[in-house]
Amino acid sequence: MPSIASSRHRRLRAFTLVELLVVIAIIGTLVGLLLPAVQAARDAARRSQSSNNLKQIGLATHNAHDTLGCLPPAVAFWWSNPTYTGGYTNSDGTFFFCLLPYFEQGALPKNISNWKGSGLGQIDANRAAMSVPVPTLIAPNDPTAASSIFTNGFSADWMWKNPVDVALCSYGCNFQVFGRPENVKTDIWSWHNTHGQRKLAEISDGTSKTLFLAERRKACGPDSDPNNNDTFGNAWGHPADDRYWPVFARINTAYTNDPGAAEYKTFFAPLSTPKPAQCLWWEYRAVGHSPGTILCGMGDGSVRSVSTGIDTIPWSQAVLPKDGSNVDIE
Repeated sequence: MPSIASSRHRRLRAFTLVELLVVIAIIGTLVGLLLPAVQAARDAARRSQSSNNLKQIGLATHNAHDTLGCLPPAVAFWWSNPTYTGGYTNSDGTFFFCLLPYFEQGALPKNISNWKGSGLGQIDANRAAMSVPVPTLIAPNDPTAASSIFTNGFSADWMWKNPVDVALCSYGCNFQVFGRPENVKTDIWSWHNTHGQRKLAEISDGTSKTLFLAERRKACGPDSDPNNNDTFGNAWGHPADDRYWPVFARINTAYTNDPGAAEYKTFFAPLSTPKPAQCLWWEYRAVGHSPGTILCGMGDGSVRSVSTGIDTIPWSQAVLPKDGSNVDIE
């Protein structure tokens, strides 16, 4: 039979209700303090992965230039005037499609049974090359599309399958570097301006001060064009509709075709966490995946974090590869 002393000892070791409530409150406070730190660590890891993706794309761009003697085109077409002769494609291809062999995705274009130089080409009975998501081109902190594919995103009566899916990506190339806007200066929308074949030596402002790459959202919208209700997105391999081109800084802020206008060389500054109404595809903005900042790949292969509060002028000077400016956007 237990003694009175041992019974009293057991009572002394027990927790009171007040003590339990205090412990629970302390644990709740610690959890509340730790959750933001955990979230911040996750965000940092996602940003780090996005930065690594940009570095891989930048390295692939330099490797491609060393191999073919010029930079890849923003978008190339077999029918362009002048004829595209850069060597990256013999058909219709985007910047990222042209770079596939240089970041270990060369099997994708090799499996195309038709239009071998184009993302529109067929790789099996149901898919076009441009329907395949490419992991290197998807940022883990891109919040704008749960899926990386627009199902039935492109329709055309001349396609082998109608409609076809469109795979999205989280990055874009600088149109002023990889396009050829000087080709038809008085028509900024001309598709003949797309296929630049620039050499690194031509970037007189210096590669460390010239934007090559930037984050863009996979999807943002729906489309704000009052004339239609279509969706649109940033597609890595879609050359047949300029609403899908993975480019930024294609169009100046005034939409002017006058090369003498001051606004002709100013481009829309980047956004972050935009509202759908801000997602105007015809502005061709870079869009960051983290609040207040955007990751950019420079021409020398470095990656920089740039505030989306940057003024239009320094952003535009970093966009233009040979305007004589010496601006550092950091």
